Amino acid sequence: MRNMSTCLTFAVLALCLPGKAWALATEDFGNAPRNELNYKDWQGIMPVVNHSSRVYHWWCNGNEQFYYRGDTATLNDALQKFAAIRAEVHEVLLQPGPGVTHSFDGAKTIPYDWNLHIIGGIAKHHPTKSARGDELWSEFPTMAVCVGGDISLEKIEIPEGVAIIDLAGLSRRYREALASKDREVRGWGAGQLAELDAYDTENLSAIAKLLKDEDEWVQRNAVGAVATFGRKAKPLLPVLRDMLATQNKQFKDSVEKAIEEIQQAKDTSAAEKEHRLMQQKIHKFCESHKR
Repeated sequence: MRNMSTCLTFAVLALCLPGKAWALATEDFGNAPRNELNYKDWQGIMPVVNHSSRVYHWWCNGNEQFYYRGDTATLNDALQKFAAIRAEVHEVLLQPGPGVTHSFDGAKTIPYDWNLHIIGGIAKHHPTKSARGDELWSEFPTMAVCVGGDISLEKIEIPEGVAIIDLAGLSRRYREALASKDREVRGWGAGQLAELDAYDTENLSAIAKLLKDEDEWVQRNAVGAVATFGRKAKPLLPVLRDMLATQNKQFKDSVEKAIEEIQQAKDTSAAEKEHRLMQQKIHKFCESHKR
């Protein structure tokens, strides 16, 4: 899946909040058991964290992602364990696969079929609900499943108490969050929305509005986010070129880089077609499993 292939751009760095803190990050490969003492906030989470299918994990200031590989039966086992976590909300995103992430240095490509996301430590101190930060960063553990390849949509079993959502639903939530008065929500949200689904033109339009945000830091985040859309962002090139008039060299460099990436972007229409077809199937699946 396109948005997963560059996840470190925003997912690791963007959520290392607060924004002015230096990021402390670690990663590990394989499924060596994690220490239960680090996860006291979530009773019952260890069977999910230490599931034998885990292949990769990173931690950044309390923001954590765990990645797993397996067939649909293995996923269903993980979903049952996820449903057993003591939490008010158990949300699972179903999205088109394949899932791919990379090591911090970019040297290792790591395929995966689903992931677990939890936020704690410094990263837990997001903007408040009144600032719409909770629309981007769930206070509860969440899972994301990449449908296709090893995971058969028709064979996924959704446990009682688990809510499923598709990309369209989550994108809508993220877009609404961009109306926040909090700069961190708007800035980080731009990147998260782009990485969630960089084929969605509504996502692109929402981020494009932030290119004229009153806060330059938000603008800069929006510049990097629109570049994620590749050729779809070409209509924004005149706006980006106007932004080159800035006296901020660092900002100007980021704009130049975005322009170059958009101009050199490859044709992804074939991949987008497959993406949309799977997305339609997932949407129907989600609709049929509404409770």
